Amino acid sequence: MIDMVNEFLGVTFTGSIKPTERFITGLHTFDNAFVNDRGELGIPVGKIIELYGKAGVGKSTVAYSLAGMIAATTNGNIALADLEDFDPKFLASILHGVGYSGNVYSVSKDNDEDTLDELITSFYNDKVSYPVGILDAVGAISPISERDGDLGEANMGRRAKIMAQFSRKALHATKSHPDNRTLFMINHEYPKIGGMGNITPGGEVKTYASSIRIRVNRLYLKNRVQEFPDGSYVIHGKVIKNKWGFEDREFYLFMKSGQGIHKGLTAVYDALQLGLATVNRTIRIGDETFGTMKSIVDKADDEEFFVPFLELFQSEEGKE
Repeated sequence: MIDMVNEFLGVTFTGSIKPTERFITGLHTFDNAFVNDRGELGIPVGKIIELYGKAGVGKSTVAYSLAGMIAATTNGNIALADLEDFDPKFLASILHGVGYSGNVYSVSKDNDEDTLDELITSFYNDKVSYPVGILDAVGAISPISERDGDLGEANMGRRAKIMAQFSRKALHATKSHPDNRTLFMINHEYPKIGGMGNITPGGEVKTYASSIRIRVNRLYLKNRVQEFPDGSYVIHGKVIKNKWGFEDREFYLFMKSGQGIHKGLTAVYDALQLGLATVNRTIRIGDETFGTMKSIVDKADDEEFFVPFLELFQSEEGKE
């Protein structure tokens, strides 16, 4: 928070105001999905971001990748409250893949209530900086009464109450801390019982408290998930809520198996989606041929190979 006197369009603001900062990932459709009416790109940081989707689509991998990108720019650490079960080697591989080499604090207490409290407390740590926190996942929260009670006991609404309290505390932490504190809340999506449409667990307060809500799914082509022989796949995402810009903007992320978000392969896919590159068995930019998508995926470790695709977006941004 900073004390300021500033004027925008003839309106004067005084008092303590925390400017909203944005993080540019370099992922074209992703950064553009968060644009506002002033043309500002990039995902807002220092906010609560709910990232949700169906089981097994890659929600955690997306969150790990984004958290690593953000934390790497501040030389900060990551606080992770994983209420399910995570593989440290897999997490390290994803973070390394996006250029992160800091510390990860695995938040784990005797019960989920204390674990969530400790995740918030880490944001206020004066000795170790935790600019990014991850809660994985909302649907896995088990209240003490449920954990210690008997099967069949009624515990409806208790998770929602915990999440309501946690969301308000997290909102205060991200809003009041002088430095940016970004919280990723990973959540599941499932059909409503006896109703139409889908729902996410954890009640409504977490929906209100989140400045950004992102729905992700694996990309389908011809009614089949597009997956490559090495296990790589493409994420199709949609910004459902954006307090700092437009909603319903879509994006694509190429998830390289074992590495998370791959900027070069994402640039290839973005170029295809936007018509800057073409494909007819092989992928081309103008008269230059780069091979099939499968062969391009095999070149993931060759950074120079992807320069022409990344330069496409640099020239496009120069036009805007």
